[in-house]
Amino acid sequence: MPIDLLSSALHKRRRRLDDAFNEFCGGAAADSRLELRRLDQLPSREQVRLPFEDGQFDWVACHELIETIATHERQVRLLRELLRISRRGIFVSTPNRWHPLVRWLRPESNLALLDALAIKTLVDVLPGRPAWKLGHVRLAGLKSHYFLMVWKGEKQTVGESEAQAARRDDAPPSPPVAARPARS
Repeated sequence: MPIDLLSSALHKRRRRLDDAFNEFCGGAAADSRLELRRLDQLPSREQVRLPFEDGQFDWVACHELIETIATHERQVRLLRELLRISRRGIFVSTPNRWHPLVRWLRPESNLALLDALAIKTLVDVLPGRPAWKLGHVRLAGLKSHYFLMVWKGEKQTVGESEAQAARRDDAPPSPPVAARPARS
């Protein structure tokens, strides 16, 4: 019975990560997306580049693979490569290194598991300082996985279409908010 509960929880976690990616893409067609889910889809140590053209896909997702790359430098290189092949943005999910079940769920000894601060240090060295946001998914009430969303160009809110972004940009500015008087 506990195995069934855990299996169900893991399935829900996977579905929530997939939903987050779909919302991030804003309903973009499947042919404009690339989802990397297997280690053999990543470049080898000798081959640094992914076998795709610059900007070949609108959206690129890398699901639970960045932690398999041993060093910070190689993880940054992977993020840069994902940004190179995307036109609009990237989505990267990874287990939370501090979740109590992570070593049971991912028993491989050579994983470079990440937490929120480690992910921030990866994004801070990306060229051009792109707009980004970090989200999370919970398992057993604790943050089990993080997902990083990085936009190329101007950031749109998650799930916002291009038409909605254009309307938002054309809308008149909201009225100024009155300042509250300082408390004595």
